[in-house]
Amino acid sequence: MLEVEMIKKRLIGKFEGKNPGKLFVAIAGIHGNEKTGLDALDRIFTRLEEDQPDFNGTIVGIAGNLKAINENTRYFDIDLNRIWTEDYLQEIRSTPIGEMKVHEYKEMKSLLSEIDNVTKGTKKEDIIFVDLHNTSATQGMFTFTFEGTENFRIASSLHIPIITGLDRSLKGTAIEYFDKQGYNSIAFEGGPLGFEKSIDIHEAGIWLLLEACGSIDKTAIPDYATQKSLMLESADGFPDISDLIYVHNIKVEDEFKMNNGYSNFQKVKKGELLGRDIEGDVLAPHTGYLMMPLYQKQGKEGFFITKDIEIQSE
Repeated sequence: MLEVEMIKKRLIGKFEGKNPGKLFVAIAGIHGNEKTGLDALDRIFTRLEEDQPDFNGTIVGIAGNLKAINENTRYFDIDLNRIWTEDYLQEIRSTPIGEMKVHEYKEMKSLLSEIDNVTKGTKKEDIIFVDLHNTSATQGMFTFTFEGTENFRIASSLHIPIITGLDRSLKGTAIEYFDKQGYNSIAFEGGPLGFEKSIDIHEAGIWLLLEACGSIDKTAIPDYATQKSLMLESADGFPDISDLIYVHNIKVEDEFKMNNGYSNFQKVKKGELLGRDIEGDVLAPHTGYLMMPLYQKQGKEGFFITKDIEIQSE
């Protein structure tokens, strides 16, 4: 398993089909302790090489924060998934890597170079970016995406909850950057950190995404019915679409501690005691679904809250 192996190169794998099609780029390990996407991609590239299916286009797997992956930490100096803004990127692109003192700046410079290499010569509308993540709480299967028919169509193929509004409440993420560049992009939260089942969910989800993008027919996907059933079961009882309405931003000096026992999509009421920090009790500012409660040492968000979106029928 890649979880216990040293990652020495950024390119995890590449498989080119014999037919034209989309460029599917999957990034795993932007947070170094979120590794199940790496294992899932390893499985998929191994299976593609063995089976040599009829494949349209290309799939590429890229590792995010290499040093953090190898040392099993979320990040070192700064969160790599919060610096995809114009100011950060302009500084990173213009500064020689030897002059950089922030570790994640070095990772970003190398990562951007790899992305530029794999996307060169491909039309933006033919590129799909998928950013693979895990959560530190249970029941963590969902996807973030942005407005747009194609984004929603691709995200819906996972059969797990879709969360919108990330761009309004959380800045500097990779998928926000890709969206602004004109690519279709989603973030795929594949379950809790370090769980074997999270690898299975990431693998199943990637196969379904490849099918949705027209890269592979379901008849060529190994154990297709099982893969789809796993995704459907993982989302049973959760809202189809919800909107991010609140992010509880924290700093180290806040000494924030989340109360134990919360899981993703757990309903909370306005005023409910969720945790404590140096100032005292931290209460829910809204009624809604609690998302990504922080149960790890690193992180700049203590929790998120989403609300239902009613789907309008025509």
